[in-house]
Amino acid sequence: MYDGKQVVRVATKYKKADLYNIGKEMSDRKGTGNYDKERTQFNYSYVSLTQNNLYQEVKQFLKNNNIEYLNKPSTNLLNGVTFTSGSEFFISLGMKFKDSGRTYHNGDKKGQAVLVPDIKSSNDIPKAVSYFFDSCMDFLKEYVGEENILLATIHYDEDTPHLQAYFMPIVDKVKRKKFVKDKDGNVVKEEVKKKDGSSAIVPKLLRDDKGNIVYEEVKGKFLNCDQFWKDRGGQLSFHTMQNDFNKFITERGFNLYRGDIGTNKVSQTKLDYSIAEKKAELEELNKEKENTLKIIENSKNALENIENRKDKDLLNPTKRKLVGYKEKDIVKIIDYTKELEDKVDILEVDNSNKDIQIGKLTEENKTFKNNSELIKKNKVIKEQKQEISRLSDLVNVLSSNIDILKMKLEKEISKWKNLFKKMCKAIDKVLGRVKPKENLEDYEDLADAINNDNYDYEKNEEKDKDDFEIEI
Repeated sequence: MYDGKQVVRVATKYKKADLYNIGKEMSDRKGTGNYDKERTQFNYSYVSLTQNNLYQEVKQFLKNNNIEYLNKPSTNLLNGVTFTSGSEFFISLGMKFKDSGRTYHNGDKKGQAVLVPDIKSSNDIPKAVSYFFDSCMDFLKEYVGEENILLATIHYDEDTPHLQAYFMPIVDKVKRKKFVKDKDGNVVKEEVKKKDGSSAIVPKLLRDDKGNIVYEEVKGKFLNCDQFWKDRGGQLSFHTMQNDFNKFITERGFNLYRGDIGTNKVSQTKLDYSIAEKKAELEELNKEKENTLKIIENSKNALENIENRKDKDLLNPTKRKLVGYKEKDIVKIIDYTKELEDKVDILEVDNSNKDIQIGKLTEENKTFKNNSELIKKNKVIKEQKQEISRLSDLVNVLSSNIDILKMKLEKEISKWKNLFKKMCKAIDKVLGRVKPKENLEDYEDLADAINNDNYDYEKNEEKDKDDFEIEI
C-alpha cells in the first residue's frame, strides 16, 4: 500500500511577460492559491531573490554567467516545477490537518472535504515532512543544476504543502544551422518568397547530398528550453523525470505511487487545476440553480391554483342551498374543503421538492461510494495510529519501570559498598592493623586465608604456602 500519490508538475513556457506575476505570487502571495496569511510565516525558502524583482534577477543571472540567449518576447526564460502529494501522504508523515469547510468539485476526491494543514507553530511541521522537501530539493539540484535555480520555497499556507521552484533551462552545447559561405568566408545570401507572397534576402542554408539541413555543435553556455528537455529525453523527458524522481524519493525512504506508467497524461499546472475546480463548481451551482428554479416554479403553480379556486368561488352559499343544513354549517364545510385542497397542493409541491432533494442526495451518495477505497485506507491509517499510540504508551510504562529498577539497583549497590567498607574497617581493628590495606585484592586474599585456616594470628600474617608440583 502506498502512502500517497507522487505529484511532480512542470511548466516550461514562462516568458518575460510572466515574470512579474510569478515574483508577486512567490513574495507577496498573490495568485491562484487559497492562501492562509496566518500560515505564510511558516513558509521556508531554499533560494530567494537577490534583486528587486524576478525580471531583474533573470537579467542579472544571464549577464553574470555570460549566457547566450535569444532576446525576444517569445523566448522561454524560466521553467517551473512543483513537488507535492495529497493530504493523506502528509498525514502519514505526522502532519495534522483540519476541515476547510470547502469540498472538491472534480477529480478523484470529488465531493470530499478539502483538508488544510493545521499549523500554529513551527513544531506542527514534522521533521519527516521537512526531510521530504529537502529530498525533493536535492533531486532538483541534481536534475537541473543547483546554480540554475533562482527561486525555491516550501509553501505551507495553501491547501496542500508543496515545494515550488523556478529555474533557468541552461545547456552547455547547442546545434545550430550551418550556412553556405563564399571563398572569403562570408555567408552567402539568397532571395526567398515568404508566405504572404513578398520577397526577402536571407542567409543560404547549407544542405547535404539528400537536401537535409546541416547542423554544427557549438559549446558554451546557452539559455535554450527546447535543447534542455531534448537532452533529458525529448518527447519522453517528463515521463523520464517522473521515473527518476520516483526512484530517487523511494531510495530516501518514502512510499509514493508513481502513477500509470506509459500513459500520455499532460502535467496539470496549479492554474489549470484551479480553472478545472471553478468549472466543476460552476456546473454544481448551475444544477443547484435548476433545482431551486423547479422548487420556485412548483410553489408558484400551487399558489396560482389556490388563488384560482378563490376567484371561481365554488360552493358559494349565497348561490346554492343545501336542504337540511344551516347556512353557517355549509360555510364551515366549504371553508374546510378549500383548506384541504390548499393542503393537497402544498403537499404535492413538498413531495416534488423532496424528489429533487432525493436526487441530489443520491448523487452525493454515489460520490461517497466512489471514494470507498479512500475511506478504507483512512480506516487502516486510523487503526495503525491507535496501535502506535498503544505501543508508545507501553514503551513509556516500560521506561518508567526500568528507571525504578535502576534506582533500586543503585541503592542496593550503595548499601553493599558501605557494608564492605565497614567490614574492612572492622577486620583491621580486630587484627590490630594500624594502617588499612590499599587494594581490594589484599582484603580478598586475607579473607581467603582466614576461611582456609591459613592465617597466623600470632604473627598477624598469612602462613607460608606449600609448593605443589604436578607429578609426571
